[in-house]
Amino acid sequence: MPYPAAVVEIAFTDGPYVVSPTWTDVTPYVREMQISRGVSDDWQLVADGLATVVLSNRDRRFDPFNITGPYYGNLLPRRQIRIRATYSGTTYDVFRGFISGWPPEWTDAGYDSTVTLSCFDALQLLGSSSLPADWSRDYILSQSPRHYYPCDEPVIPYTGTTILKDYGSVPLNITASTTAINGGELAEGLAGNSIQASVTSAGISDQGAVGANTNFSVSMWAIMDSTTATTGGTVGQYTWSIGWNPATGRYIVEIGDFPAGLTRTFTSSNTFDGSQPTHVAFSFNVTSKALVLMVDGLVAATTVATAGAIIVVLYEIVQLGTGQFQQICVWNGLIAQATVQEIINRSKANFVETTTARFNRIIATTPFSASLTSAPASPASGVIDITNNAPTVSSELAKVADSEYAPLFVNKSGTLTLYQQNQIRTQTKSTVSQATYGSGGLPIGTDVQLQYDGDSMRNIANIQMSGGGVYIQEATNISTYGEAEQYVGTQVSTLADAVDIANIVDGWGSQVYAKASPVQVVLSPDQNWASTLGLELWDRFTLVIAPLTATPITLRMLASRISHSVTPERWNTTLEGSARWAAVFILNQSTLGGTDLLG
Repeated sequence: MPYPAAVVEIAFTDGPYVVSPTWTDVTPYVREMQISRGVSDDWQLVADGLATVVLSNRDRRFDPFNITGPYYGNLLPRRQIRIRATYSGTTYDVFRGFISGWPPEWTDAGYDSTVTLSCFDALQLLGSSSLPADWSRDYILSQSPRHYYPCDEPVIPYTGTTILKDYGSVPLNITASTTAINGGELAEGLAGNSIQASVTSAGISDQGAVGANTNFSVSMWAIMDSTTATTGGTVGQYTWSIGWNPATGRYIVEIGDFPAGLTRTFTSSNTFDGSQPTHVAFSFNVTSKALVLMVDGLVAATTVATAGAIIVVLYEIVQLGTGQFQQICVWNGLIAQATVQEIINRSKANFVETTTARFNRIIATTPFSASLTSAPASPASGVIDITNNAPTVSSELAKVADSEYAPLFVNKSGTLTLYQQNQIRTQTKSTVSQATYGSGGLPIGTDVQLQYDGDSMRNIANIQMSGGGVYIQEATNISTYGEAEQYVGTQVSTLADAVDIANIVDGWGSQVYAKASPVQVVLSPDQNWASTLGLELWDRFTLVIAPLTATPITLRMLASRISHSVTPERWNTTLEGSARWAAVFILNQSTLGGTDLLG
């Protein structure tokens, strides 16, 4: 039988996020290609995937500057490419990714031309996408606030010209006063700027028509300096203001009821430290006149007093008092406590969820299709923190992989895949050898090197948890090998999750295992390529090395890198593998003749 036949297809007319694009076969123009997918060492969880494809461009069909070319106008960066191999009637996926560009090159005095496509996988595509700088903003907007002032604009100090934009459904922008400056963020997940005023009336919004009387709510992050310089406004024929009395430590909300001619003053029963960043919210029912005050997401009991003779208000306004403010919102309707708590969690960049839910949350912020992703149904870890200030999607996914402590990679068919923590120690393709290479198996190259040293060993695990705490665990062999530390920056939500990761690091890291440098798989056309083409990263294979003297060395390994080099009529594959994650005897799961180390 011949070598595997390469099939190279490009989606010329579809963008990078199309799940099932229209593929065009360009195999007849392929001169050579290299594909490599994998990790560089035992402790790298995120795999890279790259390919280089050289196309013949003698007729200039792949030249983006040729206006008469068949693909002119569609030779664009990030077009999708798919590489497959056909062998014995079966087609195997090899690589799916994206083309970085179309650089034509001429040689032989212009008589020959090629275009070399540099290609990358979906993880690198997502490296160009950013997560939200402020996780609360989109959620707040989804709740349709009447007024919404993020208060994160840069302020020109002491000029009174800075505009605080209202993103709500009834926008009334605020012009800051001459005493306004920027303060720091009031919650970890918010932008670095807040608005700070040193005297009453940091600004008054554009005057708007009085709306209908409806239930209304207010929420904000604040550091309040005084009850005499409260933050307030008008909704319909009701005025509102909120402040904190440093003498008593109590929050005070005043509601001016024009139809009833009364001012209702609600005072918190408990005391609070309002000089610290605090989330304060309240809802007011215009029918029952009931007010619910919430401080940092918890309902605070209040007492109420009434007085008469309020001033008639003719315009809708929003006015800032003395203090620092962010995320000021005015809502039509009664805001639920769960909504307030969600705003707080997002403002702190906190989401209590599993690693799978976090993986899905991150992907949902991008145009990348969830149908091209795979995350475990039963993840081992939970997380809390999420990075704010717009990190790249790929870097945040790497933190998810660290938290689950499992491989993250783009598989051969282009699916972005996160494994479960114990998947490589339980799934059949990682516990049962898929192919044997070397003596008695499929042939390998003449040059074989095994690495057997302490560089890949780890015997001290430092596991960072959500909030910054670090769990440290030491193995028992430090006196034998010396210290070899591994730091894992996770976002795990419990100490138990950190202990589980440390057990893996120390349990498997404190042993010395062999690692195979790239081993060339030398298969002739009449040998079976099926098992080699079917290998995926972290699949098990057996490597047998037969020196001229002594007995053969048999090593069971998991594939850490799979590379292909293809030219016309020739297909070469090289494998890299490590015995570390394969050298585990799993009680009640291993088979006779399998690995023999109890992990």
